[in-house]
Amino acid sequence: MIPALKSEFRKLLSVRSTYGLTAFALLIVMFFAGFIEGFRNKAPYFQTSTLLQSESTSAIAFVGFILAFTGLLLMGHEYRYNTVMYSLTSANRRLKVLAAKFLVVLTFGVVTSLIVTFFSPLCTILGAALHGYHIGPQHFDYFAIIWRCVACGVAYALYALILVTIMRNQIGAIVTFLLLPLMGENILGLLLKKNVIYLPFTAAQDVVLPQGNHTSSLHALGVVAVYVAVGAIVSAALFVKRDAN
Repeated sequence: MIPALKSEFRKLLSVRSTYGLTAFALLIVMFFAGFIEGFRNKAPYFQTSTLLQSESTSAIAFVGFILAFTGLLLMGHEYRYNTVMYSLTSANRRLKVLAAKFLVVLTFGVVTSLIVTFFSPLCTILGAALHGYHIGPQHFDYFAIIWRCVACGVAYALYALILVTIMRNQIGAIVTFLLLPLMGENILGLLLKKNVIYLPFTAAQDVVLPQGNHTSSLHALGVVAVYVAVGAIVSAALFVKRDAN
């Protein structure tokens, strides 16, 4: 298992897309949290006591989706360039390869989510300071904000990995991953109304941005956990049974 983990970490850290997507996500955070929310706002805005923690949750809800493409590409590249056969022959069990990918994506999701969680409010503070404004006293519930942001980022990343593992096609998985939350869930929301909270990507967002009285962060986390567990079982069964090519 250890060699498989080392191999997957090397794959993750040796491709330009990992650094490109991470840099792109951080640039978006700098623009919105630093320039739009920090530099361009007026003094009264900075007296809101929950300003900085809202910057953290809003940032991960948006850029966590972008960072999830790293997990998608980790498996997608295997099928695109047909290197999955080498990965499978290097391990005595296919599940070890898949488990290693899940652990690597999970780790990447945790690390990048933590970075975004603290980077976003820091950008807002810096933007306000550059404009000569001072941030008022803040209430920042570290434990609640951290676990919610990490859960959201990890959920997006695992969704992406599960999707591409099931589809075995990088382009198809990318298109589906883009269209499902942006269009699919919006259309289904018109039919489901309040029950839209049980859709996968809506639930992931509700972990950090609960929809009023309709749900809570813990309830949304439970929905996400069910989707991840079922998706992991299905993807594992297909990954073991199907041909590698």
